[in-house]
Amino acid sequence: MADHNGQPLTAREMVRAHAYPLLAALSTLSLIAIALLQIPGAVRDHRYNRCIDLQIQLRHAPHMIGQETPGKLLYLKAVEHCEGR
Repeated sequence: MADHNGQPLTAREMVRAHAYPLLAALSTLSLIAIALLQIPGAVRDHRYNRCIDLQIQLRHAPHMIGQETPGKLLYLKAVEHCEGR
């Protein structure tokens, strides 16, 4: 194999010329694999967060005047329900 000047490459230069594309391809595949492995956890956490939000919305009483957030006990009951206890 020859470089741009028409000179043949040594074995060391061949390794250096092919190492970068090989390592770039390997790192790209690794990043894709890591991203694919993150999907099931993200779906599970999204569903859990939706469950918590729905439970808090269902348990939130309209007569709680002056309180903007649902409160600790209400949140703990929602967590208990969504975790299956």
